Amino acid sequence: MRVIKTSFIVLFILVFWTGCSLKHQIIFSAPYKIVIKTQNIAIADSGFIKKADGYKSIEIFTAGALALHVELGNDACVNGHCTDRIDFNKRFFGYKHYAGLLDDILDKKEIYNGIDKVDTKDGFAQRIKTKRYDIIYKVTDKTVYFKDKQNHILIKLTRLQG
Repeated sequence: MRVIKTSFIVLFILVFWTGCSLKHQIIFSAPYKIVIKTQNIAIADSGFIKKADGYKSIEIFTAGALALHVELGNDACVNGHCTDRIDFNKRFFGYKHYAGLLDDILDKKEIYNGIDKVDTKDGFAQRIKTKRYDIIYKVTDKTVYFKDKQNHILIKLTRLQG
C-alpha cells in the first residue's frame, strides 16, 4: 500500500512538472487589428499575436470571447484541431506553399526567399505570381498585408498601440 501511495505521489509530481514545462514562455505579445479571409474563415477584429521559441499564435476576440486561435509549433492548430504544416497551408491558404509561410508573415519577413522583393520607404513589398497563386505581400513598421488574389486569401495585421 505504501509503495502504491509513493508511486502515485511521484507520478503526480512528474505529470505536474511535465505539464508546466509544455507551456510556452511568451517572449512577444502585441495587440493587433486582424483581418483574415479564407474560404473557411472570415473574421476581422482585435486580437493578439504571441511568440515564443518555436511557437507563434494568433488570438482573435469578438465581443470579448476568443473567436479564432491559430497556433504554430511543430504542427499547426486552429481552435484546437491540429494538422501538419503543409496540410494546414492547403486548408488555410488554398495551396500547400512552404511550411513556414505563416511564420514569415507573422515575423514580417520576406516570403519565398525574398523573390521579387522591392524595398519601400518604410518596409518592403513582394508580388509573386505563378499558375497556383497570385500574391501581393507588403510589410511596414505597423502593418502586414498578404493577399492571394487567385485563392481569395487576405491577411491584414495592423499593430495597435500598446
